[in-house]
Amino acid sequence: MGITFNADEVYEMGMDVEKNGEAYYNKAAELASEPEVKKVFEYLAGEEKTHWETFKQLREELSGDMAAPTVIDSDGVNELYLDALVKSRLFSSVREAEQAAENAKDAVAALKAALTFEKDTILFFSMMKSMTREDLGQDKIDLLIAEEQKHVIRIAKEIKKIS
Repeated sequence: MGITFNADEVYEMGMDVEKNGEAYYNKAAELASEPEVKKVFEYLAGEEKTHWETFKQLREELSGDMAAPTVIDSDGVNELYLDALVKSRLFSSVREAEQAAENAKDAVAALKAALTFEKDTILFFSMMKSMTREDLGQDKIDLLIAEEQKHVIRIAKEIKKIS
């Protein structure tokens, strides 16, 4: 038996990822002792909040019939992939995200965790895009992927600068 998804569920997953990322960045900013690192985390927290708003807008633009399945995962492959990605790397809750920030031993470790999160988010969004019909926001997901790629570059530059 296959699993079915609809656009609303896909966007809700995106909102959860962004909310958890924002929690990580807010906690990391709060704990950062270096002003430049704190600025990076504050910037990233704001970006995650904006991305959350984008997914919220996409959900609000859906018509009532979009509650019907728009993606059929007959082999359960998409579900397994998303589940593995979320459980292995992405923060599965706000508390887990905050705990990860608290457990970082220094700024470099916190930035490296952020780098992993951003790269995993790109993978997650790429999968989401493949599960979203073109007329239901693929272009907006492309924009979010491009922004996440910019985050990877900014974090990598900051790691290089302070290492």
